[in-house]
This record gives sequence, structure tokens and C-alpha cells, in this order.
Amino acid sequence: MRSLFLLALVLLFAGCHSSETPASTSSVADTAPTQDQLATEAMITNAGGRIEKDGAGGITLVDFAGKPIDANLMKRIGTLPRLQKLLLRGCPLTDDMFAKLGTPASVQVLDLRETSVSGASLQQIGKFPALKNLQFRGNAISDNQLIYLAGLSNLKVLGLDETAVEGMTLEQLKGLKQLEELFLFGTPFREASLPGLAHLPKLKKIRLRRTLINGHGLEKLDELTALEDLDVSETDFDDQAVEHLAAFKNLKRLNLWATKISNDAVPKVAEITSLEWLNLDRNAIGDVYIGELTNLENLAWLHLGSTSLSDEGLMQLAPMTHLKNLIVTRTAVTDEGAAKVAAKMPETELQHIYVPEN
Repeated sequence: MRSLFLLALVLLFAGCHSSETPASTSSVADTAPTQDQLATEAMITNAGGRIEKDGAGGITLVDFAGKPIDANLMKRIGTLPRLQKLLLRGCPLTDDMFAKLGTPASVQVLDLRETSVSGASLQQIGKFPALKNLQFRGNAISDNQLIYLAGLSNLKVLGLDETAVEGMTLEQLKGLKQLEELFLFGTPFREASLPGLAHLPKLKKIRLRRTLINGHGLEKLDELTALEDLDVSETDFDDQAVEHLAAFKNLKRLNLWATKISNDAVPKVAEITSLEWLNLDRNAIGDVYIGELTNLENLAWLHLGSTSLSDEGLMQLAPMTHLKNLIVTRTAVTDEGAAKVAAKMPETELQHIYVPEN
């Protein structure tokens, strides 16, 4: 009996002095903004910035695209604990000003396109732990500075359009295992750099428009099985390179505008039956083999403008009634030929008259 009494006392004592504490019901995500955060909000809006908030009133987005900004404001923005998106495209922003931001722990989207932020700031950006989307365009960034981004293990989108990146150090970014989209439009990206993309297995979208490639290096990228969108427009991409596209079984969008392909490439393109969007505009192709494209049963959008296509070739495409858009502007297709094919494709928007953009 005495033993039972002592046991009860022990259990009571242990319960009263347990080291466990109740889980906190509050967090950064649901606490009200502090006076300092409210003051920062006022500074942002008074300076012309746009903000978005979460349900508790915390700022999650700051947008200063095309607006003036200063170092003091950058420092204040860096103190916002729930900031997820920071959009600074076209701001008169320098490296020194950007340094005032620090390394916000919650920022997931950072847009620095068309600013003066250079590769010198990549060491700082590489310490943004939650970053998923990083956009540059026209910034002074070179290959040897990309290494600072190697630790961004959550990064899904990397925009390097119109930078000085040649791609020779892409292998150093093999840690970006979550990267899905890579934009390299208008860079001096070279053919020898293509194999470096093999270390990024989750790539779904690659933009190589107006780079220095011919596409032969794609032969070494057959492991990019997730690839859905490839843009090699305005490059020396040729018939031989098209053969290597067969490895990408999930390819849905292919932009071959203004490349070096010929009629011989058409049957090879027609074998990529996963395609839903295809741009063959401004290429040296015509009626020869054009009927092969009817094999693309998933295709919804097709551009054959600025080619040698004639009424005869267009008629070969009449069975493609599943097309939603068919563009044959600046070709030899006549009004009569277009009307005849349009009657056979009632669900397709057929455009054969070129309308210049305003």
C-alpha cells in the first residue's frame, strides 16, 4: 500500500515538472505586423511601390518594377519577415544598394532584370535559403560568378537572358537538382557548353534562342527526360541536330524559328508525337514532306509562315482537324487555297494574311 502511495507521488511530481511545453499557437505567419513593419509599409507605398499581404497583414510581395528606389528603402525591405516576392525589374539598382537588402530568409522570387546589379552580387544572392525563381536580363554576369549560386538547392527557375554567360561553368551548378527552367536567350552560350546541362535532370524548359549553338551537343543530353519546352530559334540548329530530339519523349513545345533546317528535317520533327506546339517559321522548307506533320496528333498550334509552302502543301495538312491554330503567312498560299483548306478544318483558326504588330 505504501509503495502505491509513493508511486503516485512520483508520477504527480513528474507531471508538474515536465520539461515539455505546450506548442506555441503563434508564429511569424500569423502574428500582427509590428510598428516598425508598418512604418516600412508606409515608406514602400509612399515611394510608389506595390505590395501584397497575407491574411494576417504581413507583406509578402514588394514590386518596384521601373520605379526609383534607394539604399535606405532596400535595407527596410530586407527586414520584412514574410516577404516572398521581390520584383525590381528596371529599377536604378546598383550592387551597393542591393547589398543593403541582406539575405532575407523567406524570399522565393527575385527579379533583377534590366538593373545594374551585376555578378558581384551573386555571392550575396547565393545565401537566400528559400529562393526558387531568380531572374536576370541584360545584367553584367559572367561564367566565373555563377558558382556562387551552386548552393541554391530550392531553385526552380534561373533567368540569364542577355548576360555574358557562355555556359562553360554549368557543371559547377550540379547542386541545382530542382532546376526546371533555364533561360539563356541572347547570350554567347556555346555548343561546347551543352553537355553541362546534363547535370540538371529536372529541366523542363530551356531557352537557347540567339545563342552560338548548332544543336549537335544535344546528343549528350538524352538523360533530360523531363524536357517539355525547347527554344533554339535564331541559331544554327540544323537537320542533324533535329535527329537528337527523338530522345525527349515528353517534348511539348519546340521553337525552330529562323534556324538552319531544311525539308529533310520535317520527317524527323514529325516523329516527335508528343508535340503540342511547333514553330517552323522562317525556314527553308516547303511542300516536300510537309504532309508528314499529320502524324503529330497532339499538335494544337503550328506556324509555317515565311516558308515556301504553297496551296498544294497546305492541302496535305487538311487532315489535321485537331489543330486550333495554323499560321501560313508570307508563303505562296493563295486566298483560294486557304479558303479551300479552311472549309475542311472548321475548328482550326487558319491565318494566311500577315498582319504586322502595332
